Amino acid sequence: MSNFQSVLFEIQNGIAIITLNEPNSLNALSKSIKEQFLDSFSLAENNPEVKVIVITGTGKAFSAGGDIKGMSERTVIESVETMQNTTQIITTIANSKKITISAVNGYAMGAGFSLALATDLIYANTQAKFGLSFTKIGLVPDCGLHHFLPRIVGPWKAKELILRAQVLTAEEAKSYLIVNEIYEPDTLLENVLEIAAELSNSASQALTLSKSIINQAENADLSGIIHYENLTQSILQQTADYKEGVSAFKEKRASNFIGK
Repeated sequence: MSNFQSVLFEIQNGIAIITLNEPNSLNALSKSIKEQFLDSFSLAENNPEVKVIVITGTGKAFSAGGDIKGMSERTVIESVETMQNTTQIITTIANSKKITISAVNGYAMGAGFSLALATDLIYANTQAKFGLSFTKIGLVPDCGLHHFLPRIVGPWKAKELILRAQVLTAEEAKSYLIVNEIYEPDTLLENVLEIAAELSNSASQALTLSKSIINQAENADLSGIIHYENLTQSILQQTADYKEGVSAFKEKRASNFIGK
């Protein structure tokens, strides 16, 4: 466990757990949360033993997003600086070479919703809410939400959700394929860590490269993706994990991948 206060950080069997820890403010993205989150994420990203990064929150919120009260008091320069600090979290997650998972334990509002969308997988508890209330205060979604949401629900549904400032229940978010699965509040993290353990024990290089191909798919045509797949497959066939996987298949046993 780390010595951070606004963010808790620990590593368990190849899984890094980053927990936003300012429950009194519903884990709104304060300066201290953002700084400690980036420090924690860097520790996980640069640790070769870490294969999966899980992000969650304490209390009844994953993250309530930005500090709305303070927005009107900022100068333009201060607003730009604040937004850059916040979006750095989003791009850091999105560009991670690790598999990232959000365990949404409650409210994921505004930038908190974007934070969840930046990860590879989203699991939620039954009390989770996903908020898009920007237009109600005269703003637009930010932190990459215009990028992530249309890719999941399609541009027309994204327009409706954003323009009508919708707040989605966990069930609604799952029906739109935003959430992968829903669990009871007291079992959410347990179930997510089981999934993370499964992924951590898989061939990590294959997972990372497959993730990369999917992320590039929107900007490439079929021939481009096939070229990328062929190149990736040729590289992976030289790895120790591939050789182990083939041996395990032939010997009818579980694979023991080492990430090399």
